Amino acid sequence: MRDFLLEIGVEEMPATHLGPAMDFIRDSFAKLMQISALECASSQASSTPRRLFLLARSVQEKQADIQVSKTGPAKRIAYDEAGNLLPAALGFLKKNSAKPEDLYIQSSEKGEFIALSYVQPGRESAEILKEWIGELIPRIPFPKTMVWNDPRLAFSRPLRWLCALWGEQVIPVRIAGMDSGNFTFGNRYKGLGKKLAIPSPGSYLAILKENAVLADRTDRHAVLTGELDNLLRGTDLRVVPDARLADTVTDLVEYPSAVLAEFDPEFLKLPEKIITSTISQNQKYFAVQTPEGSLSNKFVFVSNGNREHAALIRKGNEKVVAARLADALWYYQEDTGRPLESYLPRLSEVVFQSKLGTMADKSARIGKIAGFLCQELNLGTEATQLALRTALLCKADLVTTMLGEKEFTKLQGYIGKQYALASGEPEEVAEGIYEHYLPRGTNDGLPQTLAGAIVALADKLDSVCGIVGIGLLPTGSTDPFALRRAANGVVQIIVDRGWGLDFSALLRHALTLVKAQTPLFPSAETDVQNFFRQRVEWLLKQLQIDYDVIDSVMHLSLGDLPDLRHRALALQDYRTREDFQRLVIGFKRVSNIIGGVESFAPISLAKLEIREERELHDSLLKLQQSIGQSLETSDYSAAIDLLVGFGKHIDRFFDAVLVNCEDPGLRDNRYALLNLIKTEFLRVADISRIVLENETSGE
Repeated sequence: MRDFLLEIGVEEMPATHLGPAMDFIRDSFAKLMQISALECASSQASSTPRRLFLLARSVQEKQADIQVSKTGPAKRIAYDEAGNLLPAALGFLKKNSAKPEDLYIQSSEKGEFIALSYVQPGRESAEILKEWIGELIPRIPFPKTMVWNDPRLAFSRPLRWLCALWGEQVIPVRIAGMDSGNFTFGNRYKGLGKKLAIPSPGSYLAILKENAVLADRTDRHAVLTGELDNLLRGTDLRVVPDARLADTVTDLVEYPSAVLAEFDPEFLKLPEKIITSTISQNQKYFAVQTPEGSLSNKFVFVSNGNREHAALIRKGNEKVVAARLADALWYYQEDTGRPLESYLPRLSEVVFQSKLGTMADKSARIGKIAGFLCQELNLGTEATQLALRTALLCKADLVTTMLGEKEFTKLQGYIGKQYALASGEPEEVAEGIYEHYLPRGTNDGLPQTLAGAIVALADKLDSVCGIVGIGLLPTGSTDPFALRRAANGVVQIIVDRGWGLDFSALLRHALTLVKAQTPLFPSAETDVQNFFRQRVEWLLKQLQIDYDVIDSVMHLSLGDLPDLRHRALALQDYRTREDFQRLVIGFKRVSNIIGGVESFAPISLAKLEIREERELHDSLLKLQQSIGQSLETSDYSAAIDLLVGFGKHIDRFFDAVLVNCEDPGLRDNRYALLNLIKTEFLRVADISRIVLENETSGE
């Protein structure tokens, strides 16, 4: 057993490049061990900005020998009369890399055949690893690549060294004109970037640590979080927790060292997210809070250099932050010198989509959809005015200086909120401007204000109906307008609010507004309906509702979405009950028998000859009335209970009545009766779609 080390040294790579690359290397090595049938006690793969490495412990030194036995062509076509090998036999030998002396004759019931039996020696692991390294490096995936000194190799950044060790021996590999060796390099920002000999894989991590490189990302992350926790210990300040930023910074340094810095308190007059966006998103620094939870004028950056030079590094970082905040303050003061509403005319200069017009056109459609929603929800005058005001101003911040400079584009909505407050707009309008972008993702919160919820719904409906309406339906993983996310937000908001809207009517209204702007795609309404059906199914899956339960309610029209959720949840509660499962079996039988019938005659009471079919019909009439009352109050548990109770009449019917009898009149009448039952059940759900174990169907 020997240890194995592969280190690929590079110029600093972007943090976003490291994770996918390491996953690929880790998976590729695991697959190599499996395919090659080599044992390995353990392996770890990790990275710093300047290196990708894989360290494997106790790898088997060579493959085990394999006894090979194979049967070839028939003897009669393998040899000529003189006993010489014919082409069929020679091909068999060549294919299996065998020699003539490895052949023997194998007899069976089908005749005599030539066969091989030989020992295939196992390959040396060093040879296998050498081939793997040569194939691995050109295949490592990166979001963006560059070609350096070898046109055949595209990599994230130029390769600088390659360390490949099999125990104490170098595995000789040549990549992009560079030969492998037994050396690495330390942290060049600490003056330790000299060439370092690695005598064996086991010494690799320790030697790097001595030279200010924590090559194992897990160790580096732990040191970084410890630095952040300890830096302000003993003060009343604290570093604002930011797990995502900590992950990013871990991939930006090789030996983290936290340093406290500050900016002019004058900049604290800026809204907090503008400051944190400047510090955290742009500079990858950590914000600092006071005991009251407000931002202080301190910040923490993580250095990769000598602590002795911390003062000089701090001065440079403070200068950068001061310049960025000074720009932000100028933007803010320049923008808030006029009302937010004054920016509206400039929206006509920004194209939303070539066929759907400008952002001014989109804002107008949002306002009309918001007005329609207010009317459908029977909102009062004040609530309607707040929603319409929010709709009017929701996109105005897009043409402000702050967002126009492209430095703070992720703050759209938040900037609008701050400028609305500065303009004296009602607080709900300002909050609604911010919230109308929610939810931005699956785990994001929903709008909390009524105005925000209405305008968020209107904005997302316009985007989906507009883009799909002109024929740009997302396909596969391609969704440039993030329509799936927008549609998810639509159904989430409606269901969360419990708004009993006629969803299909709402979609038609939004499409009508788009049609006034540009011609619709021929299948626009169908495409939009189907697209939202998929999103409703997605939402029900998020509620842990089984797929077949979802199938059982999706035949219903897209009307009241909260009602659809209640219906599905009620079915989910019943699906494991024994009496409900018996009902499902009976209803499947009903559906299967009449599944191929294209039309049904009116039922004739005179042709209900058998007592059980008359009882079934009489019970059905009572069921129709009771079910109707339950559906009016959306009491789906009661409705399902009624169906379960009705199930015994179905069972008795099938026990006593032959539906597919020879008399066509009686047969058609029984079909008609079963169709009435199916129609009544479908008012609640199509429970024939419920999947049961060991179920049987048919008459």
